[in-house]
Amino acid sequence: MTLTRDAKGRMLAVRFTSANANDRDTFRKINHDIFGIIVADAGYVSKDLEKDMNIENKRWLLIRPYKTMKKIMTGWQEDLYRGRFQIEFDFRSLKLFYGMVTSLPRSINGYLANYIHALTSFVLR
Repeated sequence: MTLTRDAKGRMLAVRFTSANANDRDTFRKINHDIFGIIVADAGYVSKDLEKDMNIENKRWLLIRPYKTMKKIMTGWQEDLYRGRFQIEFDFRSLKLFYGMVTSLPRSINGYLANYIHALTSFVLR
């Protein structure tokens, strides 16, 4: 599951893919129509992704560098990266409190209904 949220915690985009799907391609697709500053974790480090996603005066992709990378970052960029952990809390909430992860459904339709229920409950909280 790939999820995009804004600074206020509102879900902007979500997509489910198979385990062998490329996360960077999914990221491109779900954030294609989103503008502003997009903050991503180090798992999305890619010069091609940055080049594709950055649109002058419309969208800027900030990808947190690996700890071993020698990249200078400003104080406000560090503040943005610190706020990125909130999405991890969203994933935790979806799993623990909204029942995203379960083995109770007995069919594919049951799993899809469970995912829709969990996401809807999360958005309407």
